[in-house]
Amino acid sequence: MTLTPSTGLEAALAEQILRRLGSVMLVLFGPDGRLVHCNDLAEQQLGRELLNLPDLRSVLPEGMSSRLEAMLQAERDVQDWHSELVHKGRRTRWYFQRLDDSRGVAHLLCSGVDVSAERQAQKQAQAQNDALRELLNHDELTGLLSRHALREELLGWVAHAETFGLLSLKLVDFGLLRDNFGPEGADQVLIETAAALRALLAPGQLLAREGGDEFSIAVPTAHGDNSELQRLGRSILNRFKTPLQLASTEVNASIAIGAVSYPAHGASLEELLRNASTALHSALESPGSHLTVYEPRLLLRARERLWLDHHLRRALDLHQLELHYQPKVALAGEVATSVEALLRWRHPKRGLIRPDLFIARAEKNGQIVAMGRWVIVNAAAQAAQWLAQGLRVRIAINISARQLSDPELPRWLAECQRIAHGLLDVELTESCVIEDEGRAEGFMQECRLLGCQVFLDDFGTGFSSLAQLARLPLDSIKLDRSFINTGGERGQALIRSLVTAARELQLKVIAEGVETEVQARWLLEMKVDEAQGWLYAPALPAPEYQAWLAAHNAKKD
Repeated sequence: MTLTPSTGLEAALAEQILRRLGSVMLVLFGPDGRLVHCNDLAEQQLGRELLNLPDLRSVLPEGMSSRLEAMLQAERDVQDWHSELVHKGRRTRWYFQRLDDSRGVAHLLCSGVDVSAERQAQKQAQAQNDALRELLNHDELTGLLSRHALREELLGWVAHAETFGLLSLKLVDFGLLRDNFGPEGADQVLIETAAALRALLAPGQLLAREGGDEFSIAVPTAHGDNSELQRLGRSILNRFKTPLQLASTEVNASIAIGAVSYPAHGASLEELLRNASTALHSALESPGSHLTVYEPRLLLRARERLWLDHHLRRALDLHQLELHYQPKVALAGEVATSVEALLRWRHPKRGLIRPDLFIARAEKNGQIVAMGRWVIVNAAAQAAQWLAQGLRVRIAINISARQLSDPELPRWLAECQRIAHGLLDVELTESCVIEDEGRAEGFMQECRLLGCQVFLDDFGTGFSSLAQLARLPLDSIKLDRSFINTGGERGQALIRSLVTAARELQLKVIAEGVETEVQARWLLEMKVDEAQGWLYAPALPAPEYQAWLAAHNAKKD
């Protein structure tokens, strides 16, 4: 490209255009390195002294000045250069081009763009990216590795065929801790849990917070040797026997642990994590802190739980639920006094499913609330139907701890008690009282106002004290079947002492799980009021209970 001299109007217009360019600085140097032309922006940002100096090297950055001189003296094929230079606090991206005029005389055209704001924006964007990367890789609350960061590390271990173990951990009943201590207290529990776990780690072991109340620990292992993984698992269980120390109180926290090993328990990271979750859920089914090492049968149990959850959700809509009624019999005279309504699930393919299987699942997935309402409604309808037939039968319904959290429960019970003409009673397990005595006591008071008798079920399986019994508005306690099965002098002495205490508190005593005449006789001798069990009848559908009652009354007559 050569320079073409301009004259007249064209030269004047070109001069104005070049000088007034507001975004690009233009500078033209002659063959001796002296300034030939610069526009207003270049003059403003590089300095007005440019116009008066014979040698520009005194005002230009050293790198720019030496490069320009080299380009002017170089061969013709060295024509272009670009660079970013900082001058007077501004960062400029410069483009340099050698131009020879028609006489072959070299000139340098320099065009520059101020990129200071662009670089500052890039710097801020990089800082934001770094902050996002930090958030992505570390848990904000505890400072531990994040779920994402741990996965990335484990993928690298798998890619290099390194053997390792993985512990999946979850705080047991963390929801209760959050209810008791509030969000800030719950966060402090998580922080202290993270600190307790971190203190147990050896170099090279990775601790991450998965989210919520779940954590993971990755442990590098020698091939086929899981001793370090098991040692760490035991250390964690031992640590959580000691309360966590919060600022104002101590917290007794339990932790469930699922353990897996790579590659023994998964050929891929995805399979390994899935099996770790299976082992963890199995550990959660055991009370308190517990560690479960994965084995294939756990997967079968997990699939069974999945089947139960799926089909149980449809059981209500498909009318697969039933109520069966087990009689309570007065030991003196063997008069059938009342019944307990027991929920049953009759699946079209599997038949009757054991209550201890599906009721436990309903408790965990929350379906027990809807199912409990169904029980109340249908028990009330049955009581009304029997009353219309001349049978006045009191029906006791079971209320779980999960149902007590249902704000609509008192209203449902009140409406159904009217339908049942006051023949509904309630049974609460000892665990309900232990979990939230205040709520349980308030509900018992409401039940008494509705004309319900209140029974404390499974007495002796928890940790209720006689002082608690004195505070609660109860009518009866039901001795758990384990008392009856104990037998012997010690078992009988224990029952005798409980009966004596109940008499002082003006409570009736009902024995569950009575199966033999011998048991019935010594319970009668110890002044137990009523009994319930297979000696008299199992839980029966309503028509069969009516038939049993007629036969029982006829035999007694």
